[in-house]
Amino acid sequence: MPVISRLQQLNELHRNAFTFQRGIERETLRVTKAGDISQRPHPAGLGSALTHPSITTDYSESLLEFITSVHTDKKSLMNELDELHRFSFQYLQDEYLWSGSMPAALPAQEQIPIAQYGSSHIGTLKTIYRHGLWHRYGRKMQTIAGLHYNWSLSEEFWRQWALVNHKTGDLTDFKTDEYFGLIRNFRRYSWLLLYLFGSSPAADSSFIDHRVDYLQSIGDTLYHPYATSLRMSDLGYSNKAQAELFVCFNSLESYGKTLSEAIQQPYPAYEAIGLKEGDAYKQLNTSILQIENEYYSDIRPKRVAYSGEKPLHALRYRGVEYIEVRCLDVNPYLPLGIDDQQINFVDLFLLWCLVQDSRPISTEECMHLQNNSRRVAINGRDPEVLIRHFGEDHKLPELAATLVDSICQFAQMIDKKNGAQCYTQACQAQHDKLNNPALLPSQRVLDDVKKAGSYKAFSLAQSQQFADQFAAPLSLDDKAKYESLSEESLRRQKDIEASDVGSFDDFLAEYLRQ
Repeated sequence: MPVISRLQQLNELHRNAFTFQRGIERETLRVTKAGDISQRPHPAGLGSALTHPSITTDYSESLLEFITSVHTDKKSLMNELDELHRFSFQYLQDEYLWSGSMPAALPAQEQIPIAQYGSSHIGTLKTIYRHGLWHRYGRKMQTIAGLHYNWSLSEEFWRQWALVNHKTGDLTDFKTDEYFGLIRNFRRYSWLLLYLFGSSPAADSSFIDHRVDYLQSIGDTLYHPYATSLRMSDLGYSNKAQAELFVCFNSLESYGKTLSEAIQQPYPAYEAIGLKEGDAYKQLNTSILQIENEYYSDIRPKRVAYSGEKPLHALRYRGVEYIEVRCLDVNPYLPLGIDDQQINFVDLFLLWCLVQDSRPISTEECMHLQNNSRRVAINGRDPEVLIRHFGEDHKLPELAATLVDSICQFAQMIDKKNGAQCYTQACQAQHDKLNNPALLPSQRVLDDVKKAGSYKAFSLAQSQQFADQFAAPLSLDDKAKYESLSEESLRRQKDIEASDVGSFDDFLAEYLRQ
């Protein structure tokens, strides 16, 4: 179906269809006031990292993760994220929340604390999974912080979109197919988000244990002069085993099949690590992936899973409920790592990906897409860098301008329906970056790192600045609400630990069989 036809169909929808449902997961390291990763356990006042719905940890005990609920209103979304930061900050003893994606100064691998989730079977599984990541990739890679953007369209959108696409009855399969179309186009164009919002062109030298020829140095800082996102480069979430892995996003069936095969496919290097040392597990299995979460994609189809249910099982049986964007750096100039303007543009970008024609991705195209992302992550601000697009090479600035122009059509249409200007303004801000690359976050960060003398000095100054905002007290009602959530999470962890039956070995085997 021609692109214009899909756009015309979109224009037929009533204004009440353009309601976006959003949630944010923001990761941030706890650091000392000297800018070193914290060695303290997860603060008790924040409740149980296993069961708290909004405050948990990612890989490291020091890597906090704030998870908002789902919001249609941007202001309420950002308010909740702000409250989670401020509630947590009151339990940090002489610590800051690190401002950027690349970590603070790191000690030796074994001194980076792995997250702990208690003695229950599910808590033990979560910790063993992280031990597996350590043995496979090292602990340092797991201290990188990102910002995940969970996004879905309203039931009213799907009702109207189905009508103009002549779909009736149960819409589960229709929605799943449309979301996979979005995902395929996202993978084709996600390099644009790396270019416009990448904020990690530099890292502390303690992050890298080996020589990287293409990096330059300023004191204790390593950087690339044209990098947009070291986090999304081969230095960050990348590894040899997954580089050879082809996960097919052409349908839910192909996605589930190829991902399941990776979880079941033995990998010699991981077999050499061994499954156990004595009675202690070193990893969950010796396959290319321990579980599906280990696959480092820049976007994932998602569905809320039941307790103890594997995410892939939930997807296969009940379809796609929302998508998770995983390629966004934490913006070190923003206390919450993101702002309204970026939210508006990401909304537009995702809707644009949904509406564009989205043919299947071949194995050859998949390789080109991975190369595009790597190239932009390391070398994106080089004005001569090329993007491979449907078999042809294009200079990035020219192709980016064409894409943003196309996205702006959506901004104008939605703003006209809503009598607003916010989406048009978000597009204009991206045009400004394309016209003046000095405005790109990656260029601003690199300039300020050089002024500060190091990545650590720049990031620590930003973290100190944000600490004043996070120190502002919550209202008594909000404070009581979050204290109650923490207390309830501790009770739930105890209940889970008390209700476990059978051996962990049996529990793990049953979990992996799903």
